[in-house]
Amino acid sequence: MKLRELMSIVTTRHKADESLLSVIQKIAEKHYSCALVCEYDKPIGIITERDVVRLFATNGLKEGMTAGDAMSRDPICVDGDTTILEALDLCESRNLRHLLVMDKTHRLVGVVTQTDMVKAHVKNYEHHDKLQDQNHRLHLLSIEDPLTGLPNRRAMEIDIKHAAAVSKRQSQPYSIALIDIDYFKKYNDSYGHRAGDEALIFLAEKLRKNLRNSDKIFRYGGEEFLFLMPMTSAQGAKIATQQICDTVAQEKYPHKPSDLGFLTVSIGYAASYSENWEMVVEQADLALYDAKIGGRNQICSAEEPGVTEFWDLSRKVDEGQPFIN
Repeated sequence: MKLRELMSIVTTRHKADESLLSVIQKIAEKHYSCALVCEYDKPIGIITERDVVRLFATNGLKEGMTAGDAMSRDPICVDGDTTILEALDLCESRNLRHLLVMDKTHRLVGVVTQTDMVKAHVKNYEHHDKLQDQNHRLHLLSIEDPLTGLPNRRAMEIDIKHAAAVSKRQSQPYSIALIDIDYFKKYNDSYGHRAGDEALIFLAEKLRKNLRNSDKIFRYGGEEFLFLMPMTSAQGAKIATQQICDTVAQEKYPHKPSDLGFLTVSIGYAASYSENWEMVVEQADLALYDAKIGGRNQICSAEEPGVTEFWDLSRKVDEGQPFIN
Protein backbone atom coordinates (compact mmCIF):
# COMPACT_ATOMS: atom_id res chain seq x y z
CA MET A 1 0.00 0.00 0.00
CA LYS A 2 1.21 3.52 -0.86
CA LEU A 3 0.90 6.56 1.40
CA ARG A 4 -1.38 8.37 -1.05
CA GLU A 5 -3.95 5.60 -0.40
CA LEU A 6 -3.73 6.09 3.37
CA MET A 7 -3.10 9.81 3.90
CA SER A 8 -5.58 12.36 5.21
CA ILE A 9 -6.14 15.22 2.79
CA VAL A 10 -4.79 18.54 4.04
CA THR A 11 -7.60 21.10 3.98
CA THR A 12 -6.37 23.56 6.61
CA ARG A 13 -3.10 25.45 6.58
CA HIS A 14 -1.94 27.95 9.18
CA LYS A 15 0.43 30.89 8.98
CA ALA A 16 3.44 31.30 11.26
CA ASP A 17 2.09 34.58 12.67
CA GLU A 18 -1.35 33.10 13.44
CA SER A 19 -2.43 32.98 17.09
CA LEU A 20 -1.27 29.73 18.69
CA LEU A 21 -4.43 29.59 20.80
CA SER A 22 -6.65 29.65 17.70
CA VAL A 23 -4.56 26.86 16.15
CA ILE A 24 -4.95 24.73 19.29
CA GLN A 25 -8.72 25.38 19.30
CA LYS A 26 -8.90 24.23 15.67
CA ILE A 27 -6.99 21.03 16.53
CA ALA A 28 -9.44 20.32 19.38
CA GLU A 29 -12.59 21.16 17.40
CA LYS A 30 -11.66 19.08 14.35
CA HIS A 31 -9.96 16.27 16.32
CA TYR A 32 -6.82 16.74 14.24
CA SER A 33 -3.58 15.05 15.33
CA CYS A 34 -1.54 18.01 14.14
CA ALA A 35 -1.64 21.43 12.50
CA LEU A 36 0.50 22.41 9.51
CA VAL A 37 2.20 25.78 9.25
CA CYS A 38 2.82 26.89 5.67
CA GLU A 39 4.38 29.78 3.82
CA TYR A 40 3.26 30.28 0.21
CA ASP A 41 1.74 26.78 0.33
CA LYS A 42 5.12 25.29 1.36
CA PRO A 43 5.17 23.46 4.73
CA ILE A 44 7.63 25.10 7.12
CA GLY A 45 6.50 23.61 10.42
CA ILE A 46 4.16 21.26 12.26
CA ILE A 47 2.40 21.49 15.63
CA THR A 48 1.42 18.08 17.04
CA GLU A 49 -0.78 17.01 19.93
CA ARG A 50 2.42 16.16 21.81
CA ASP A 51 3.66 19.72 21.34
CA VAL A 52 0.41 21.10 22.77
CA VAL A 53 0.44 18.74 25.78
CA ARG A 54 4.07 19.66 26.46
CA LEU A 55 3.21 23.36 26.43
CA PHE A 56 0.39 22.92 28.93
CA ALA A 57 2.43 20.57 31.14
CA THR A 58 5.34 23.01 31.42
CA ASN A 59 3.21 26.17 31.62
CA GLY A 60 4.88 27.14 28.38
CA LEU A 61 1.75 28.56 26.75
CA LYS A 62 2.01 32.35 26.94
CA GLU A 63 -0.37 35.06 25.83
CA GLY A 64 0.41 36.36 22.37
CA MET A 65 2.28 33.24 21.23
CA THR A 66 2.06 32.43 17.54
CA ALA A 67 2.10 29.16 15.62
CA GLY A 68 5.67 29.92 14.62
CA ASP A 69 6.72 30.01 18.28
CA ALA A 70 5.56 26.46 18.97
CA MET A 71 6.02 24.61 15.69
CA SER A 72 8.68 21.99 14.95
CA ARG A 73 10.53 23.36 11.93
CA ASP A 74 11.29 21.65 8.61
CA PRO A 75 8.87 18.70 8.86
CA ILE A 76 9.80 15.56 6.96
CA CYS A 77 8.11 15.31 3.54
CA VAL A 78 7.79 12.15 1.42
CA ASP A 79 6.39 11.24 -1.98
CA GLY A 80 2.87 9.84 -2.20
CA ASP A 81 4.23 6.67 -3.84
CA THR A 82 6.28 5.83 -0.74
CA THR A 83 5.22 2.44 0.64
CA ILE A 84 4.04 1.93 4.21
CA LEU A 85 7.10 -0.18 5.02
CA GLU A 86 9.47 2.51 3.73
CA ALA A 87 7.58 5.15 5.69
CA LEU A 88 7.62 3.08 8.90
CA ASP A 89 11.38 2.58 8.53
CA LEU A 90 11.80 6.34 8.15
CA CYS A 91 9.61 7.02 11.21
CA GLU A 92 11.60 4.53 13.28
CA SER A 93 15.01 5.83 12.20
CA ARG A 94 14.04 9.50 12.77
CA ASN A 95 11.66 9.04 15.74
CA LEU A 96 8.75 10.61 13.83
CA ARG A 97 4.98 10.33 14.30
CA HIS A 98 3.82 12.34 11.30
CA LEU A 99 4.90 12.48 7.66
CA LEU A 100 3.78 15.10 5.15
CA VAL A 101 2.88 13.75 1.72
CA MET A 102 3.82 15.62 -1.46
CA ASP A 103 2.70 15.07 -5.05
CA LYS A 104 4.96 14.89 -8.13
CA THR A 105 5.10 18.70 -8.31
CA HIS A 106 6.31 18.91 -4.66
CA ARG A 107 2.92 20.28 -3.60
CA LEU A 108 1.59 19.40 -0.14
CA VAL A 109 -1.42 17.10 -0.50
CA GLY A 110 -1.75 15.12 2.72
CA VAL A 111 -0.51 13.96 6.10
CA VAL A 112 -0.18 10.46 7.54
CA THR A 113 0.45 9.38 11.13
CA GLN A 114 2.64 6.54 12.36
CA THR A 115 -0.41 5.06 14.11
CA ASP A 116 -2.36 4.95 10.83
CA MET A 117 0.57 3.26 9.10
CA VAL A 118 0.99 0.64 11.82
CA LYS A 119 -2.74 -0.15 11.75
CA ALA A 120 -2.72 -0.44 7.96
CA HIS A 121 0.39 -2.63 8.06
CA VAL A 122 -1.15 -5.01 10.61
CA LYS A 123 -4.43 -5.11 8.68
CA ASN A 124 -2.52 -6.03 5.54
CA TYR A 125 -0.91 -8.97 7.32
CA GLU A 126 -4.27 -10.15 8.64
CA HIS A 127 -5.80 -9.89 5.18
CA HIS A 128 -3.12 -12.16 3.71
CA ASP A 129 -3.21 -14.57 6.68
CA LYS A 130 0.52 -14.19 7.32
CA LEU A 131 0.56 -13.25 10.98
CA GLN A 132 2.61 -16.37 11.77
CA ASP A 133 5.45 -14.96 9.64
CA GLN A 134 5.37 -11.47 11.15
CA ASN A 135 8.35 -11.88 13.48
CA HIS A 136 10.49 -13.26 10.66
CA ARG A 137 9.37 -10.47 8.32
CA LEU A 138 10.14 -7.76 10.86
CA HIS A 139 13.56 -9.31 11.45
CA LEU A 140 14.36 -9.20 7.74
CA LEU A 141 13.30 -5.57 7.63
CA SER A 142 15.49 -4.65 10.58
CA ILE A 143 17.40 -1.44 10.01
CA GLU A 144 20.10 -2.16 12.59
CA ASP A 145 23.40 -3.94 12.07
CA PRO A 146 23.50 -6.65 14.79
CA LEU A 147 27.27 -6.42 15.38
CA THR A 148 27.85 -2.68 15.72
CA GLY A 149 24.35 -1.45 16.54
CA LEU A 150 24.62 1.06 13.70
CA PRO A 151 21.92 1.48 11.04
CA ASN A 152 22.45 -0.89 8.12
CA ARG A 153 22.30 -0.41 4.34
CA ARG A 154 18.50 -0.54 4.23
CA ALA A 155 18.31 2.41 6.61
CA MET A 156 21.14 4.08 4.70
CA GLU A 157 19.25 4.08 1.39
CA ILE A 158 16.17 5.62 3.01
CA ASP A 159 18.15 8.38 4.73
CA ILE A 160 20.34 9.20 1.72
CA LYS A 161 17.31 9.47 -0.58
CA HIS A 162 15.74 11.87 1.88
CA ALA A 163 18.94 13.92 2.24
CA ALA A 164 19.30 14.14 -1.55
CA ALA A 165 15.68 15.26 -1.96
CA VAL A 166 16.08 17.94 0.73
CA SER A 167 19.33 19.06 -0.91
CA LYS A 168 17.59 19.58 -4.23
CA ARG A 169 14.60 21.33 -2.65
CA GLN A 170 16.72 23.73 -0.60
CA SER A 171 19.65 24.12 -3.03
CA GLN A 172 22.14 23.04 -0.37
CA PRO A 173 24.76 20.30 -0.88
CA TYR A 174 25.00 17.10 1.09
CA SER A 175 28.16 15.04 1.57
CA ILE A 176 28.90 11.32 1.72
CA ALA A 177 32.09 9.74 3.04
CA LEU A 178 33.27 6.13 2.93
CA ILE A 179 35.46 5.07 5.86
CA ASP A 180 37.64 1.96 5.61
CA ILE A 181 39.91 0.34 8.22
CA ASP A 182 43.48 0.15 6.95
CA TYR A 183 44.99 -3.34 6.55
CA PHE A 184 41.92 -5.00 8.06
CA LYS A 185 42.58 -8.36 6.38
CA LYS A 186 46.02 -8.42 8.01
CA TYR A 187 44.34 -7.56 11.31
CA ASN A 188 41.98 -10.55 11.03
CA ASP A 189 44.81 -12.85 9.95
CA SER A 190 46.94 -11.76 12.91
CA TYR A 191 44.39 -11.42 15.72
CA GLY A 192 41.48 -13.59 14.55
CA HIS A 193 37.94 -12.77 13.42
CA ARG A 194 36.57 -12.32 16.94
CA ALA A 195 39.14 -9.61 17.58
CA GLY A 196 38.23 -8.20 14.17
CA ASP A 197 34.62 -7.90 15.31
CA GLU A 198 35.77 -6.12 18.46
CA ALA A 199 37.77 -3.67 16.33
CA LEU A 200 34.67 -2.94 14.25
CA ILE A 201 32.63 -2.33 17.41
CA PHE A 202 35.37 -0.01 18.72
CA LEU A 203 35.41 1.99 15.48
CA ALA A 204 31.60 2.15 15.32
CA GLU A 205 31.52 3.66 18.82
CA LYS A 206 34.21 6.22 17.94
CA LEU A 207 32.33 7.23 14.80
CA ARG A 208 29.04 7.49 16.68
CA LYS A 209 30.59 9.84 19.26
CA ASN A 210 31.96 12.16 16.56
CA LEU A 211 28.63 12.85 14.84
CA ARG A 212 26.74 16.11 14.73
CA ASN A 213 23.01 15.81 15.45
CA SER A 214 22.18 15.89 11.74
CA ASP A 215 24.85 13.36 10.68
CA LYS A 216 24.38 9.61 10.32
CA ILE A 217 26.85 6.73 10.27
CA PHE A 218 25.99 3.34 8.71
CA ARG A 219 27.61 -0.10 8.54
CA TYR A 220 28.20 -0.22 4.80
CA GLY A 221 29.69 -3.70 4.65
CA GLY A 222 32.78 -5.56 5.87
CA GLU A 223 35.19 -3.02 7.37
CA GLU A 224 33.56 -0.09 5.56
CA PHE A 225 31.27 2.53 7.06
CA LEU A 226 29.27 5.22 5.28
CA PHE A 227 29.09 8.71 6.78
CA LEU A 228 26.12 10.86 5.66
CA MET A 229 26.37 14.62 6.22
CA PRO A 230 23.14 16.41 5.19
CA MET A 231 23.33 20.11 4.30
CA THR A 232 27.15 19.96 4.28
CA SER A 233 29.58 21.38 1.72
CA ALA A 234 32.87 19.81 0.63
CA GLN A 235 34.71 22.10 3.05
CA GLY A 236 32.48 21.03 5.92
CA ALA A 237 32.98 17.37 4.97
CA LYS A 238 36.74 17.88 4.90
CA ILE A 239 36.74 19.19 8.47
CA ALA A 240 34.44 16.42 9.74
CA THR A 241 36.31 13.55 8.06
CA GLN A 242 39.73 14.83 9.11
CA GLN A 243 38.51 14.95 12.70
CA ILE A 244 37.39 11.32 12.46
CA CYS A 245 40.69 10.24 10.89
CA ASP A 246 42.69 11.99 13.62
CA THR A 247 40.47 10.76 16.47
CA VAL A 248 40.80 7.10 15.44
CA ALA A 249 44.59 7.36 15.10
CA GLN A 250 44.94 9.11 18.47
CA GLU A 251 43.31 6.13 20.22
CA LYS A 252 46.33 3.99 19.17
CA TYR A 253 44.17 0.84 19.11
CA PRO A 254 46.76 -1.98 18.68
CA HIS A 255 47.27 -3.20 15.09
CA LYS A 256 50.78 -4.65 14.81
CA PRO A 257 50.58 -5.62 11.10
CA SER A 258 49.92 -1.96 10.25
CA ASP A 259 52.85 0.27 9.29
CA LEU A 260 52.13 2.48 12.31
CA GLY A 261 51.41 -0.33 14.77
CA PHE A 262 47.92 0.91 15.58
CA LEU A 263 44.52 1.04 13.89
CA THR A 264 43.91 3.81 11.34
CA VAL A 265 41.29 4.59 8.71
CA SER A 266 41.27 5.97 5.20
CA ILE A 267 38.37 8.18 4.12
CA GLY A 268 37.05 9.34 0.76
CA TYR A 269 34.31 11.95 0.59
CA ALA A 270 32.17 13.70 -2.02
CA ALA A 271 29.74 16.64 -1.87
CA SER A 272 26.83 16.99 -4.28
CA TYR A 273 23.39 18.44 -5.00
CA SER A 274 22.42 15.39 -7.10
CA GLU A 275 19.44 13.13 -6.34
CA ASN A 276 21.51 10.34 -7.93
CA TRP A 277 23.02 9.34 -4.60
CA GLU A 278 24.52 6.13 -6.02
CA MET A 279 26.79 8.31 -8.18
CA VAL A 280 27.86 10.31 -5.12
CA VAL A 281 28.74 7.07 -3.30
CA GLU A 282 30.80 6.01 -6.33
CA GLN A 283 32.66 9.33 -6.24
CA ALA A 284 33.39 8.87 -2.53
CA ASP A 285 34.58 5.33 -3.27
CA LEU A 286 37.03 6.62 -5.88
CA ALA A 287 38.30 9.17 -3.39
CA LEU A 288 38.71 6.38 -0.81
CA TYR A 289 40.78 4.43 -3.33
CA ASP A 290 42.98 7.50 -3.80
CA ALA A 291 43.42 7.81 -0.03
CA LYS A 292 44.50 4.16 0.10
CA ILE A 293 47.07 4.33 -2.67
CA GLY A 294 48.28 7.66 -1.30
CA GLY A 295 49.52 6.02 1.89
CA ARG A 296 46.43 5.39 4.06
CA ASN A 297 45.57 7.08 7.38
CA GLN A 298 44.33 10.12 5.46
CA ILE A 299 41.30 11.68 3.81
CA CYS A 300 40.77 12.41 0.12
CA SER A 301 38.13 14.51 -1.65
CA ALA A 302 36.36 13.55 -4.87
CA GLU A 303 37.19 17.09 -6.02
CA GLU A 304 40.95 16.49 -5.94
CA PRO A 305 42.56 16.33 -9.43
CA GLY A 306 43.33 12.61 -9.63
CA VAL A 307 39.85 11.58 -8.55
CA THR A 308 38.10 14.19 -10.71
CA GLU A 309 39.98 13.16 -13.84
CA PHE A 310 39.28 9.48 -13.21
CA TRP A 311 35.59 10.20 -12.63
CA ASP A 312 35.28 12.36 -15.75
CA LEU A 313 36.93 9.62 -17.81
CA SER A 314 34.59 6.96 -16.40
CA ARG A 315 31.56 9.15 -17.10
CA LYS A 316 32.65 9.74 -20.71
CA VAL A 317 33.14 6.02 -21.28
CA ASP A 318 29.67 5.29 -19.82
CA GLU A 319 28.12 7.94 -22.07
CA GLY A 320 30.03 6.82 -25.17
CA GLN A 321 31.89 10.13 -25.47
CA PRO A 322 35.37 10.43 -26.98
CA PHE A 323 37.97 11.12 -24.30
CA ILE A 324 41.24 11.28 -26.25
CA ASN A 325 42.19 14.84 -27.21
